[in-house]
Amino acid sequence: MSEPVIIVSERFEKPNKVRKQGFIPGVVYGKDIKSTSIKLNQKEYKKLLHGPAKNAKVRIKLGNEEKNCIIKEVQKDCINGQILHVELQTIQSDDIIRLKVPIVFQGKEKLTFRKLLVQELVPEIELRGKAADIPEFISIDVGDKNAGDRITVSDIQLGDGIKIIYDENETLAVIIAIKEHSDSDDSSESTDGTNSTDSNDSEVSQ
Repeated sequence: MSEPVIIVSERFEKPNKVRKQGFIPGVVYGKDIKSTSIKLNQKEYKKLLHGPAKNAKVRIKLGNEEKNCIIKEVQKDCINGQILHVELQTIQSDDIIRLKVPIVFQGKEKLTFRKLLVQELVPEIELRGKAADIPEFISIDVGDKNAGDRITVSDIQLGDGIKIIYDENETLAVIIAIKEHSDSDDSSESTDGTNSTDSNDSEVSQ
């Protein structure tokens, strides 16, 4: 697996000044590096990670050095969603880490052919293991599932040394049938008692 590489620069300016220049202020720290203030190109960050991507694994280039990192924290403006600050932690390939990764359900087209679909309940799952062994995403094949089937944590197949931080019986998704919609004329005319006259009402008293 190859993580995206983000070029960062050491930062000496105040955060607000950096933001006005189109950069995201941040900090990187770890066992192999002293805590360093950095700045990242905002457009490049969003292009590579499609958003904040907290807990994602990335590779940064700081000066002439490249380092593997985890995005530990992302601060965002609560009004406009702008990324205000990013916190990165360096990791080694044999470090034991916990990381949330997305779940990708494969075989959806086979379900659609049979008028079924996947109702996804859990979009990502947390794993624990060596940094180098944790996958970018979890893939689950649902192509042969039937209506009513549940996909649980126990359906995930991982290599040795990777632990899922969830109960094995937790439901991740459910297979449901696509409801058929047909045009029908719901209008009906009631004829009972509307076109008849009570015979007693037609009698004339003498």
